[in-house]
Amino acid sequence: MKRILTSILTLALFFTAQFAFAQRGPAASPKVTIKQMVGNTEMELVYSRPSLDGRDLATLAPNGKVWRTGANENTKINFDKPVKLGGKELAAGEYSLYTIPGGDEWTIIINKAKSWGTQYDESQDVVRFSAKATTTDKKVETFSIEMTDFNKNTKNEAKIELAWGNVSVKFPIEVTN
Repeated sequence: MKRILTSILTLALFFTAQFAFAQRGPAASPKVTIKQMVGNTEMELVYSRPSLDGRDLATLAPNGKVWRTGANENTKINFDKPVKLGGKELAAGEYSLYTIPGGDEWTIIINKAKSWGTQYDESQDVVRFSAKATTTDKKVETFSIEMTDFNKNTKNEAKIELAWGNVSVKFPIEVTN
């Protein structure tokens, strides 16, 4: 009788645990993958989208400090051919995207390390450049990275825009193929 009772309790615990894990709900910072052609070059961005949720942007992405440019894992950016980002040459490959927020200007960092989250290693930087930060009237609740301002004539230029709160940071991407 004890064996039967133990077996029933074990099964009940197993099914309860399965049900509890299945009910976790959506991620607080959903993961997004963007694939975009610029000219003949495919770019892929993978990042997680934190929300302000009543918090201050300066607390979540503090000025003067390296930020993983998203939530959870560090943001990945991948190009199948060489590109120019912010006017700087960048070989084809997968990189991590970090930023250093600032008032009127943000530092954009392309890093070759494939670390998790906030484990940033400056010695792995490949490219650094500054990008103008502007304030907008539109408040962006959930952080986003978008491709914007495509050059409709040459089709080999666009901008990558980081938008959160009332801040927008755009920097150019140019392909030569």
